[in-house]
Amino acid sequence: MAHRVFLSSTFTDLEDYRRTVQSALRQLGAIDVSMEYFGARDERPAGECVRLVRDESDLFVGIYAHRYGYVPDGARSSISEMEYWAATEAALPRFIYLVDDNQPWLPAHIDAGQSRERLLAFKNALQKRHICQRFGGQDQLATRVVADVGRHIAMQKASAVGPGIPVRDIGLESLRGSVTETTDEWNSRRNSVYENHRDLFLTHVIRPSSKPGQTFDAFIYLIRHKSEDLSDVGVAEFFLGPYWENKVFPAVAQDGFIGISTSAYGTFLCICRVTFTDGSHIYLDRYIDFEMQRTGGSGT
Repeated sequence: MAHRVFLSSTFTDLEDYRRTVQSALRQLGAIDVSMEYFGARDERPAGECVRLVRDESDLFVGIYAHRYGYVPDGARSSISEMEYWAATEAALPRFIYLVDDNQPWLPAHIDAGQSRERLLAFKNALQKRHICQRFGGQDQLATRVVADVGRHIAMQKASAVGPGIPVRDIGLESLRGSVTETTDEWNSRRNSVYENHRDLFLTHVIRPSSKPGQTFDAFIYLIRHKSEDLSDVGVAEFFLGPYWENKVFPAVAQDGFIGISTSAYGTFLCICRVTFTDGSHIYLDRYIDFEMQRTGGSGT
């Protein structure tokens, strides 16, 4: 069954962007539910738009530039904002895209006065609730939308695994060749990872960034398998790469955690050297991404 994607935005300023995204979504096999069904105008019927979001859509894609959009007589919000809140109330996965502030834009398509203030308030609310993607050109936007929507669809179609669930037959022998491993060998490899790491691993949590120009704030920290005891760890040193001036950031236990906090615009690799109180050390690594927020939509 094809996924129905509601594409929300203002129209006049984003017409070409919408057309590029719609084409990309259709190539993905999705159905775009769009304002074009109402004659492609900003003054579309609010009630019908909200109904389509609530009753006829599986996913919501919100694209926002520098216009707040049409506010119907007697309404307190633009139709674009109404559509977003309808998707929120319907608990649809929501993917949000904001134009890059450095992207050249026609002055005629930039709001001023009260409309600008309403738009800024709406964008601020979105950035507090979501990991928002920035976009410049049409193709960049379409690529990001398709990546997010495609990942969500793949998650829905992925084979479930678990106790009592038969293993899917995908012709594994033709894919891996003659190399086989017994269950005991698999368990041995798994247990050796625990042993070599002393049951320590890196993990991270993220949230939308409160820092201008950054996408997310991340807390990267040590976690021990089935234990909260980190008393044998003397220090952990975190290396994040050139953006952080190739500095090494040390951390010791504080309130039961050993970790660091940072802000970032994109994904990156973190390497950590853990030195134990007996003088030995290990290296751990963690790819810091925001897929946990992007896949399936974010925000509540």
